[in-house]
Amino acid sequence: MTSLGAKNAEKRLRVFFAVVVGCLLIIAGRLWYLQIVKGEHYARLADGNRMRQLRIMPPRGIILDRNENVLVRSKSSFTVSIVPGGFPHDAEDSVNLLCEILGLSYEELLEAIEKGKGYPYEPVRVMRDVDEATVIAIEENRTRLPGVFIDEEPVREYLHGDLASHLIGYLGIISPQELQQYGTTYRGSDLVGKSGIEQTYEALLRGEVGALTVEVNALSRPIQTVNVLEPIPGHNVVLTIDYRLQEVAQRAFMEHIQTLDEDPGTQSGAVIALNPQTGEMLAMASLPSFYPERLLDETKRNTYYSELSKDSRRPFFNRVTQALYGPGSTFKPITAVAILEEGVLGAEERFNATGTTQYGVRDWVISSNLAPLGWITLKEALGISSNHYFAENGTKVGIDRLSKWMAAFGIGSPTGLNLMPLESTGLLPSREWKAKAFSNRPVSEQNWYPTDTEQISIGQGFHQMTPLQLAVSYGAIATRGRIYTPQVVKEIRAPSGEVISRFEPRLARQVEADPSTWEAVIEGLVAAIEHPRGTARRSFEGFPTSVAGKTGTWEVAGSVSNGVFAAFAPVDEPEILVVVVVERGIGGATGAAPIARQVMEAYFQFKNEDLEQNSH
Repeated sequence: MTSLGAKNAEKRLRVFFAVVVGCLLIIAGRLWYLQIVKGEHYARLADGNRMRQLRIMPPRGIILDRNENVLVRSKSSFTVSIVPGGFPHDAEDSVNLLCEILGLSYEELLEAIEKGKGYPYEPVRVMRDVDEATVIAIEENRTRLPGVFIDEEPVREYLHGDLASHLIGYLGIISPQELQQYGTTYRGSDLVGKSGIEQTYEALLRGEVGALTVEVNALSRPIQTVNVLEPIPGHNVVLTIDYRLQEVAQRAFMEHIQTLDEDPGTQSGAVIALNPQTGEMLAMASLPSFYPERLLDETKRNTYYSELSKDSRRPFFNRVTQALYGPGSTFKPITAVAILEEGVLGAEERFNATGTTQYGVRDWVISSNLAPLGWITLKEALGISSNHYFAENGTKVGIDRLSKWMAAFGIGSPTGLNLMPLESTGLLPSREWKAKAFSNRPVSEQNWYPTDTEQISIGQGFHQMTPLQLAVSYGAIATRGRIYTPQVVKEIRAPSGEVISRFEPRLARQVEADPSTWEAVIEGLVAAIEHPRGTARRSFEGFPTSVAGKTGTWEVAGSVSNGVFAAFAPVDEPEILVVVVVERGIGGATGAAPIARQVMEAYFQFKNEDLEQNSH
């Protein structure tokens, strides 16, 4: 070989060598990049394909009544989940098969999977509490459904149907806003409390989520368990209500409205029973109610929710804490306190109730073409419910002083009940309120007139209050001045049973009035039950325990009047206070008082049964 050929061969060899070295450097660099720079990233991806970390949901806390009866608990059930990163979204056969098995539309399935966005290798719950047939169908088609899991996890079980549904509340899929609010321990397919106790005590009821790390095969089927972090169950909540009394309240309301002459069965309303000495709620019913468990079923939730939403009686609306009503004549005891305390008229002084005031307010006897009530005292005025007495003497008190007494009784202020959704504030009428509320009208309509005070004094004016506010104001009368913050939770217990929080009675305010004032007003409320012409005499005839109460009718323009009734018993040492509001109930005597009697009868019956049982 010539020297020139040798040089060319050497040159080619060097080029070849340089190429080889370059390739090796590229490969080495790439390996360094993949293993060192991106090593952790690809290790996670590899583990994501091989390992699955499944969240283990804790059993949600139990909800009990005051006597330890379980109202709500968690039960074990099968849940269908999908790992978005392991499920072939574009495989039509797999998608259609899963939709067919679960009874979901294509859009509903995609919506469920979308909730797992951001966590491609964490299972997303698609359907809870599925039956065995569904589980078998998925297992039989395992090869056609990669990325689909069957888990066992707790689901809510409401043992008494619609009992206290507004108090207990319900669960629903977490919203984007709630997901941001509750933090990283929640996922887009989780259930959270949407109202009532379930929402108010969400953080305590939920517990702490556990984790199960498993190795899976190419079909995302678990091969072995790698690690387990056990979940911690939620705390248990003991309510103040007695479920037996709650049942009576709901049943009595629904049965009684069937007997009313005006569109029977179309009425809505509320029933409250509480202990005025402590503020503990013994029953809290908003009617109509709903079934929380039916809102858990994915296949039925939308239909049921739509059905409830279209109901003109608004079943989701908690009338106990959110509905605002005029009190009707149940407001007269507050006017009576103001009349006595402001020195307008003494309890034993007689007033000539001719039946019609200067501004046209009339007694019911005049409207019924009966003789005027004539000379009456406060006791008779409350017992027979004279509009003339309270309209004229309330006007002498004046709106300025009357507004102060309304505020003292809690009208226009939240009661302090800790329950979601938050309670309505109500409306406390005053000169200032009217001027502001009517500021866009002529000055003549902004001014306060004696006729306005007349209407306020008999409970037909501008004022609006929740049934709970009315109950709280009557609590002040029952206890001779003390108003306790209403409470629905008695204890909160750790999963071990240890009491971590016990709720004691909380005095919210004291209404300062002379003891003789309280006794005079209570005497008038007893007359409403016992006087021969007492407005609630027929409803409570033969009742074995002393009762003080007041009927009320709230006139609704263009509609049937609401029936209102408030009462407490026994008179000397009240244990139970009941307030009933029946929308379109015609009147307090016929529409509301009979319901209250059934609740009070049941309370004393259950009390005697419990005492007898404890004595053995």
